[in-house]
Amino acid sequence: MLFAKRSLILLGAMGVAVFLMLASFAYAQSPTSGDSIENFPGPSSVAAPTGTVNCFDYYRFGSVQANIAAQTSSAVSGTPITFTGTLENQNSYPIIDGALYVKVFRLRDNPREKNVNGPFVVDQFFVRDGINLPAGGRMPLIFTWDIPSYTPSGRYEVATFFTTSKKYNLLGLSFTDDVVGNRAGFSVVGEIRDIVAFDKDKVSVAGGTYRFAAFPPRVSTTAPVPIEAVVMNETDTDAHVSIRWQAYAWDQGRFENLVAQDTQSVIVPKNGTARASYTVTDARYPVYLVVGTLSWQNTQSVINVRFVREGIDRTRINFPGITAFPLVAGEATTLFSCLHNSGESAVVKNGRLELKLSGGWGRTIHEYVYEGDVTGAMMGVADVFTPKTGYNALTLDAMLYQDGVLVDEAHLTYDCAAIDPSSCLPDSETRGAFTLFSFAGDSSLPAIIGSALVILLLALLAAALLRRLGKNRDIPPPPPPPPPPPAFPTQ
Repeated sequence: MLFAKRSLILLGAMGVAVFLMLASFAYAQSPTSGDSIENFPGPSSVAAPTGTVNCFDYYRFGSVQANIAAQTSSAVSGTPITFTGTLENQNSYPIIDGALYVKVFRLRDNPREKNVNGPFVVDQFFVRDGINLPAGGRMPLIFTWDIPSYTPSGRYEVATFFTTSKKYNLLGLSFTDDVVGNRAGFSVVGEIRDIVAFDKDKVSVAGGTYRFAAFPPRVSTTAPVPIEAVVMNETDTDAHVSIRWQAYAWDQGRFENLVAQDTQSVIVPKNGTARASYTVTDARYPVYLVVGTLSWQNTQSVINVRFVREGIDRTRINFPGITAFPLVAGEATTLFSCLHNSGESAVVKNGRLELKLSGGWGRTIHEYVYEGDVTGAMMGVADVFTPKTGYNALTLDAMLYQDGVLVDEAHLTYDCAAIDPSSCLPDSETRGAFTLFSFAGDSSLPAIIGSALVILLLALLAAALLRRLGKNRDIPPPPPPPPPPPAFPTQ
């Protein structure tokens, strides 16, 4: 009887806990009033859609600075050169999943002379990714570039670019050679004077002359787009070079942007030139970037060619985020994102942007949905909310739909331990281990169901343990050992 009473009390308590948990979930999901959003005017030709804000109130281009310098003003070809400096976040919110990208330029003979094609690109690469910077924070930078032994003498620069998620530009535009961030100059001294490389002044797109420091050319909606480049050989021997062509949608930041690639071998006569070409046949996207990388000896020559297909619209997310982190209970925070049409139309109808913040177990902290027009000019959406508890870790998911079709998405993970451990809230201000039984804040149905199943499982395990203990009490004790045999008298 004692076991039966304990089991009933335990199961009853578990049932009450589950009931209260589900009841609190229903309460948390009840609609609440949100703060109004102030509208800002858009470009004079197109009015800002209702429910939007000025993107640049939240997103500031150039708000991350990479202040670097070469450790030496002059280096010898075939040796590494080191760059040091500081990466600085000038925003009032943290930057997560950042990446530092650089291009190495060989300057023209007269670098002060403006040229529509800019300097020659001899290398480009990611220095580091997975960078987290707290609000107003800094971090030291150090990296090296191995100068190829066949690098000609001359003046060079390293230009910096900074993105988040390898998508959103906060410093420079990595798909251009003229919109760059901080630079560091140096000289290379070596024995090489004559090289094999692209002639950057002789590149064409769809039959027209291409200018690297100008707006990208407009081409046919569906027709193949040929890109031609001249390779020059300044040496006294014929050169066999390999060219890797890579066609990307929008830019080269992420591997999934790659839509096609090919490799071409070219023989360039001594003291002469040869033509190399690549044709883009893909017609699914409005903007393409074609990267041509020529390899000669141990050097590279790179061209970044961008063009726009007419008549194709595709909306795009640009820099989703939150204005404060960690989230503090009772303190208002803004969930925001910028978006725009990457095609040529001034307005794209039937847009839908879903923003969602989630905590542990997929628990919904806050979500916001914008439905309406998406303009060609950068526009923003924002929603103010006040969390009911603190969060040291969360996930931001952004999903953008065009005519009901998912066209872009972003997934950001905020973790104070990875950004700035000193900023983490104490356990008493966040959801701790025992919040499995407490759902006073917003919660997701999968999390509630999962928690309920865990509670029921614990109840069943406890009941089984108590049942085993009760059975053990009903087992009679073992009989006493038999008495020892009588002792026989001794003679």
